[in-house]
Amino acid sequence: MDAEIKPTKHSAPGQYLGFALQPVRAFFHLLTAPKGAKVALELQDDVSVHYADGSVCLEQTKSALKQNPIADWDEDLWKTFDNWRVMLDTDQCKADSTRFRLYVTPAKKGAFAEALAAAKSGAEIEAQLSAIETKLEKKKKPPTCAAKVKALLDAREDHRHGLIRNFELEADADDPLESIRDLLRPTVAEGHIDIIVRSGIGQVKQAIDRLIQRGEKPILDAEAFRRDFHAFIRQNNLPGLLVSLSASLDDTLVSGMAAARPVFVRQLEFIEVAEEERLRAVSDYLRTSADKADWAERGEIFSGSLDSWDNDLIKKHGMAKGDVSDLHSEKSPVVQGRLIYRQCAQHSAPLEGRVVPSHFVHGCFNDLADRCRLGWHGDYLTLLEDGSE
Repeated sequence: MDAEIKPTKHSAPGQYLGFALQPVRAFFHLLTAPKGAKVALELQDDVSVHYADGSVCLEQTKSALKQNPIADWDEDLWKTFDNWRVMLDTDQCKADSTRFRLYVTPAKKGAFAEALAAAKSGAEIEAQLSAIETKLEKKKKPPTCAAKVKALLDAREDHRHGLIRNFELEADADDPLESIRDLLRPTVAEGHIDIIVRSGIGQVKQAIDRLIQRGEKPILDAEAFRRDFHAFIRQNNLPGLLVSLSASLDDTLVSGMAAARPVFVRQLEFIEVAEEERLRAVSDYLRTSADKADWAERGEIFSGSLDSWDNDLIKKHGMAKGDVSDLHSEKSPVVQGRLIYRQCAQHSAPLEGRVVPSHFVHGCFNDLADRCRLGWHGDYLTLLEDGSE
């Protein structure tokens, strides 16, 4: 039976490949957690791993870009211990079945934190806490964390000992992504590693966001996630494939752009394309724009290749227009325009000899329509100049 897991709230700044530290660490744990484990994001802690035997690892993540969060009297350090102490006092976790991990990046040093992580026996724990208490009492001006330090020193002995005995400190990594890269290097081409890593972290974030939107707990089954992620690697770890990292877009963003009626949307209105198709066109247009920028920035494509690509699509549009004119001359310009549009939307072609995502060709055709390099309705230029609806 699954134990009731009550959420708590912590936060940590820092960006890695465009993501905060928490989803980066959640991704790492999803790749490494044993069979039957689940990984949660901002449920009981920043990240938590829930094992099949009922035990749990609570991980606080600290991005130490501007300060040292494990300095001896740092407020963040003692706030972390105090959060865990409160969870023990309120029965949100059990000292004998919980690991309390503090993850810090980039690498930092902290005498108190390192000494407490090394203390395992009751005598060692009391010796370290006693040393901290002595140093606190000798300070002329109490640090801002003094109350939280005292709260730990005065906590119930079983809670105090259990927390420190199971406390783990990981503060020696300058790059939290490197441990993930190491996991992938045996099976992923070096040039694709960061692409795969970024996509994997994005998959975690999207899966968690979907759960939250449905009112469910933000916790993922590690085995199920790995199955999906390994399938993604098999599909995308190919030299002949251009991988899109553009995520599915928020409905509000897509609807807002459609309502603004840019040129390519107006072109679709001229041929009376259904709203659902127009929204898909907007989504594919935006994702394609993001892909072009991303691929060019990473050197995946030569920017000049896009000019040739556009010219090839314009030729395809011309051939589709000729076919429709020959075969459907009796139909109205609106119907002919829809037939041309749908032929183009279903077109597939490689870019620099590499396969592109399904949304990319469709998005490129709409980009060309937005720039008036092609149109669907035979009189699209006149309709645009007239401001026709």
